[in-house]
Amino acid sequence: MDIAKEAAITVIKTLTISDRVAVIAFSDYAYQVHSDSGPDLLVRATNENKNLLIDSIQKLTDGGATNFHAGFQLAFDSLERTIEQEYTSGCNVAILFMTDGVRTAGPETDEVLSLINDSTQRLATLYNRDTKIFTFSLGSQADRLATKEIACSTNGIWTPVGDCDRDLVGAMASYYKLFALGLGDDTEFTAWVEPYEFFWSKY
Repeated sequence: MDIAKEAAITVIKTLTISDRVAVIAFSDYAYQVHSDSGPDLLVRATNENKNLLIDSIQKLTDGGATNFHAGFQLAFDSLERTIEQEYTSGCNVAILFMTDGVRTAGPETDEVLSLINDSTQRLATLYNRDTKIFTFSLGSQADRLATKEIACSTNGIWTPVGDCDRDLVGAMASYYKLFALGLGDDTEFTAWVEPYEFFWSKY
C-alpha cells in the first residue's frame, strides 16, 4: 500500500490551482478523504488543499472488502454535484482508479460498467464533459479483466503494475501526458509511454 500511496500523492502534486480534485477511498463502502468545499465535492487544487489531501492519503489503511461500484458511484455523484454548482474549471474529466484486489462486495462488473456508461453519457449530454477513466491493477492479486473493461468503456487506458513495482508512481503521474496525445480519436490506437506499457482497446 505504500507504493499506492506514493503514486496517489505524486498525482496530487501534478495538479494546479486551475484543477479540482477529490480522493475517494473504497472498501465495503466509499468515502471522500478530504473536502473543505462541503460534502462530496471536488476541491480546488490549491497548495493548502493538496497538502491536506496528501496528509489524508498518508493516513489511509487497508482492510475490508472491495466495492468498485461504491467508489465509482461516489466519484460520479461528486463530479455532477460540483459541476452543478459551477465549481469546476470547465475542462474534461479524468478518473484515476487503482486497486490491488478483486471485487468482493457490491454489484457485479456488468452493473459497474452500466453505472459508468450511464454516468459518462449524462455528463456529456447535460454538461458537455468528456470523461476518461485510467485504471491501474497493482500486483498479481489485482483484478485485470474488470479494470481493463472499465478503462476501455471510456476509451481510457488500463495499466497493469507488478508486485512491488515502483512503475506505478510514474504511470499514474503520466495521465496528463496521455490527454495530450488525443487518445480516443483513433480506434486502432495503442500507446506506449516509456518505460510503461499501456493497453488500449475499444472492446
